[in-house]
Amino acid sequence: MIKRIYIDNYKCFVNFELRLQELTLLVGRNGAGKTSVLDALYALRRLLEGTSRVTDRDIFPPSSRTRWQDRAVQVFETDVELNGDEFVYRMEVEQDPVERRARINLEALTGNGGPLFRFERGKVQLYRDDHSAGPEFLADWTESALARVVEMDKNARLTRFLRFMRDTVVCRLNPPAFAAEADDEDQILARDGSNFVRFYRHLLQERQHLNTEYVQAMKQVLDGLRGFRLEKVGTETRALVGVFGEADEPWEYKFSELSDGQRALIVLYALTSLTAGQGRVLLIDEPFNYVGLREIQPWLITLADACGSTFPQAVVCSHHPEAIDYLGADRGILLSRDGIGPTRAGALAEDLEKLAGDGSLRLSQVIARGWEQ
Repeated sequence: MIKRIYIDNYKCFVNFELRLQELTLLVGRNGAGKTSVLDALYALRRLLEGTSRVTDRDIFPPSSRTRWQDRAVQVFETDVELNGDEFVYRMEVEQDPVERRARINLEALTGNGGPLFRFERGKVQLYRDDHSAGPEFLADWTESALARVVEMDKNARLTRFLRFMRDTVVCRLNPPAFAAEADDEDQILARDGSNFVRFYRHLLQERQHLNTEYVQAMKQVLDGLRGFRLEKVGTETRALVGVFGEADEPWEYKFSELSDGQRALIVLYALTSLTAGQGRVLLIDEPFNYVGLREIQPWLITLADACGSTFPQAVVCSHHPEAIDYLGADRGILLSRDGIGPTRAGALAEDLEKLAGDGSLRLSQVIARGWEQ
């Protein structure tokens, strides 16, 4: 699981540190930095996938520097615990505002306090699992050199960290953008969830034994549902279809024919049911934008039960009162800013419970009054 995130000179973050639990709720006013936390982790994941460069406009553009800072270097650091091993990953990105380009000055990974990898100004030093020095080579300053390391017997720890980061799901679901058909499989869900059918097709191949449990969970949420199937609509293309009604008189609806809220729920429950046992971390921004009120708490209960057991960790960003009241007391972190100053993080309930007084006000009601500031 991700235990700590450190960000400096990125958007609203200056010397910012965030510590996470198995299930963490991020709360804060608009502009407090909730989505920006996920933006930073999403950019790091894409770099570690080896599919992006820091020169890409949607990774770390020059405009991502903190507006009131003159420093050129941005720092990103994350602490990860995997099977008893403690990893610390650090990346330093140097921005050139004149040329409007970025490059990686430093990229380093340690395991249990010892070095596993270090890239500095174009030169890589690779280390073995026992921290002894391995080969040296030159690498491109605009991409993650760690992502280019070939898996070998003597760098199993490094490989484990890479797989963990690459499998992390960072999303903000946008059901109107969901494609209804898939001509291939995707191992990672897109940021907006648009490739869900491709992702589901992959999960179904890998996790067929979990599909029955998933369908049973969805039957409690979607009235009249009997199951799902992937209908062949071309040589390689499959369309996701929901089957409703009685066994002797079923009705079939294409994924695109379901409501935005129904499609959002199908994705949310797939993330908690079909990814079980894969070690994926879920970071999700405003998951309830399209979801009806009565369906929110059941999914939160499912998520809370799964975290730390069937999958390691989830981070949820939400303004919704149901999420605040259900998770806020012991899992909530409040992100706040003074005007346009830097973001600070603190436990949500420490001060709000005092403001709630005798308990006549819920945490969400305290926040609705603006008292969290």
